[in-house]
Amino acid sequence: MKILVVDDDPVLRVVVTAGLKALHHDVVACQSGAKAWAQLQQSAFPVMITDWSMPEMDGIQLTQALRKMPRESYTYVIMLTGHSSREDYLTGVKAGVDAFLVKPLDGALLEAQLSIAARVVGQQDHTKRLESIMTVCSYCKRVRSEGDWVDMEQYIAREFKALPSHTFCPSCFKEKVEPDMKELGISTEGLG
Repeated sequence: MKILVVDDDPVLRVVVTAGLKALHHDVVACQSGAKAWAQLQQSAFPVMITDWSMPEMDGIQLTQALRKMPRESYTYVIMLTGHSSREDYLTGVKAGVDAFLVKPLDGALLEAQLSIAARVVGQQDHTKRLESIMTVCSYCKRVRSEGDWVDMEQYIAREFKALPSHTFCPSCFKEKVEPDMKELGISTEGLG
């Protein structure tokens, strides 16, 4: 899994990064919230592990910015913190934090949170795939889109910003087009 680690403490950043790499994760480490924000704007990360207290942009501000950014995929946020009061927890949840790990870091608890993150992100991806399924009329091949039935070409042009081209698959060519062309006396040599 691709994980963004954000912590201004170089020792903790190296320890977390090494532990995650030992678990075969793809890790990008940043020393500040501002640098992490730049990474998030360039690439999607299924998981972000961030410290709360950092200069420039803290973990709460980073999480809030992430949640406001339109994204195709979900990022599960794990907050590493020395803050453990009820108010701190509520502040984090309101910002969009998914899980909290109190420092000093317990590697087994981090690994457990990554298992939870993988399930949540997997469910989000599955839901996106289901939402992207097209409903196509079996008879006329029109597509249901926002309550209306539209031509497939119109749907593809609108949804995918692409213009479809038409041809025949090998089976249809052999079973339908070729017999029709032969019946009309048209050679099919070199076609198909």
